[in-house]
Amino acid sequence: MIERSWWLRKDLEVGVLSAVVYLADAFGRFWGFLGDLLLIFFFAWLVGSVLIHVVNSLMRIPHMRRPLAILLVYIGLITLIADFAFLVIPATVTQVRELAADIPNIVAGIPGAIDSADEILGGIGINAGLADRIQIQPINDIAASITDWLTVNAGTILTGAASALFSVTLVIAISFYIVLDGGRRLREGLKVLPPRVERETWFVLTTIDDTFHGYVRGMLVVSAIYGVGTASVMLATGLPAALPTALISSVLLAVPFIGDWLALALPLLIAIVAGDFITFIIVLAVLLFVQQVMLNLLTPRILGHAVRMPAMLVIISVVLGARLAGIPGALLGVPTAGVVYGLGVHYGTRIRQRREARESMEREERGAIEREGFAEEVERARQGQAPDITPPAA
Repeated sequence: MIERSWWLRKDLEVGVLSAVVYLADAFGRFWGFLGDLLLIFFFAWLVGSVLIHVVNSLMRIPHMRRPLAILLVYIGLITLIADFAFLVIPATVTQVRELAADIPNIVAGIPGAIDSADEILGGIGINAGLADRIQIQPINDIAASITDWLTVNAGTILTGAASALFSVTLVIAISFYIVLDGGRRLREGLKVLPPRVERETWFVLTTIDDTFHGYVRGMLVVSAIYGVGTASVMLATGLPAALPTALISSVLLAVPFIGDWLALALPLLIAIVAGDFITFIIVLAVLLFVQQVMLNLLTPRILGHAVRMPAMLVIISVVLGARLAGIPGALLGVPTAGVVYGLGVHYGTRIRQRREARESMEREERGAIEREGFAEEVERARQGQAPDITPPAA
């Protein structure tokens, strides 16, 4: 009988494992087929949930009506997108082409920059020997490859930007209906559920909305500050490719843990190869000021309020998000994991409290029984009766 139960348990474990593998494979095929469409709807919901908060803030203005507030919000959003499409994207493509043309000149100046670095380090007593350690020919080969790729794919970059603009337009259009509804249909739909299930479902949806809203809103503010700071200092110092570098750095900044270093390394690399030592110091000082003074005041509050989970889970969520959905997945994997972790902690705490309450009631019941038995023995002793020690019947 024991051997049979052991084999049954092992069969169940194998069956569960097979079901998990099958479901994972089915989800992968489903995501490969409809992943892009699902991402569009997800981003539409995300944008709509953020804009609903903006609309609700405008509703606090006296005599402000909801339709007018929605109209003002979307006029401002469309204006920003149009400015980005007609001003930033063409200028970015132009700067990419100029960078491709300037790469040979930049590479030609690397030996001089290395000699200058050796002189500066030698002046403070450090004999680094960078000129002997750094091989110029591999850098020339890499620069030639980058130049060819940028020259050939400049049109592809513009086409990708146009495709992304179309996706953004579709996201805005879908989010408009989400904001217009304002969650009313969802509330009405949840009323068909039992009251307890309705409360739990609304709690889960509210947790998701609060987490994503706080995280996305804060990271947009942080990325915008850093992007504007990067573009400003690069334009002021005359460095090339200021706009594409600022855009890439602002996206990299949103990646947890390593984003700060990646966002700082890219403009510094351009300052090293395309500028002089003074330019490098200026760019480093300005970007460090932005990161340390401004961003470190905002980022802990954002992550502290929106995502409360261990650092290892943050890293795992970034890797899994990047594997499933690329850069958007890497950026949104953290709040997604934060929602799952927060709900798990909430319901895990509730289960533990219920179990502790049940165990406490059982201990109280056992104590009451023991006290009742002890009181009976005391009463018999007081009346001069012998304790009942009759053995139980066989």
